[in-house]
Amino acid sequence: MKGQVAKAVGYSLLSPLIVGIVLGGYYALLSGQSKILFQILMTAVANAHIVGLSMACFVLPAYMALLRYNKVSYSAVLTAGMLGGALFSFLFVASSGMVFIINAVMAALGGGLFLFSLRRNARSA
Repeated sequence: MKGQVAKAVGYSLLSPLIVGIVLGGYYALLSGQSKILFQILMTAVANAHIVGLSMACFVLPAYMALLRYNKVSYSAVLTAGMLGGALFSFLFVASSGMVFIINAVMAALGGGLFLFSLRRNARSA
């Protein structure tokens, strides 16, 4: 079980790459400048610590509590991730604006990837 949780946390840390590539690709297509893709990707990777802190302080404890009461759901885990992302983004990076929103969404995506990976591994085992 611990190995599956560790692997799921590792998958959740892919969310900065996913968000950076999707947003960077979108803005690169809109503006016609390819360097904006690299800039947004690097900004997302630089803010990956928000996802890690959110996973450690909000998503994993929420998952363990929900698992104890057999109430695990995507909505609860995504909410915990988004709350953690918003709190740590407010404390460390930005108190408002687009970076604040993107970090919260990135942490929620990390929580979703975490639970998806756990459920996928449990089904295949």
